[in-house]
Amino acid sequence: MAGRMKKLVPTDGNWIPESRRFPLDLIASVMSGLRGDVEGVTPEERQSLKELQKTWLKKLANRLPDSNPRPPSPKRPRLRAKKKAPQVEIPPAVEEREEYNVYEVEDSEVVRNRICIPRLRSHWKLRYFEIMMPAFVIKRGLLNKHFNWEIVDKIMGAPDEEATAFLQEFVDDVVKDLTP
Repeated sequence: MAGRMKKLVPTDGNWIPESRRFPLDLIASVMSGLRGDVEGVTPEERQSLKELQKTWLKKLANRLPDSNPRPPSPKRPRLRAKKKAPQVEIPPAVEEREEYNVYEVEDSEVVRNRICIPRLRSHWKLRYFEIMMPAFVIKRGLLNKHFNWEIVDKIMGAPDEEATAFLQEFVDDVVKDLTP
């Protein structure tokens, strides 16, 4: 298969000793180059080069590769997804209701308003509520400033009929406060 990689295996079997020897050879060649080719190096500087080499070798001792590394754990087989039977979609029921422009209605006329509360929290679902209210409340958007999270939590946590009754009561209270 083109998507799978082949297992990496050393060809000649001596990759661990070579990889362990490389950093040591690198340090030795760098240090010999610094000692031999640089002119004007004082004895104190030569002594500090020896200290540098010792420090380098101490740090390198903890970073050498293991001579017998643990083989990688085998991959778990992939679970194949089962095909689901196609579900028959039930078309949504067409509601028989009157729709009209609220701005063409008298302010005092009581109209039916469909309030939608979206899924604002993970445990909620989209819900609609049919509420009766005077047209001026909708026209001026007077309910918006009276809603808060406490009320919305209570509405969304209740069953449909109870939530609709609570919301209708809330709207009636707001309308009473707004009308003189």
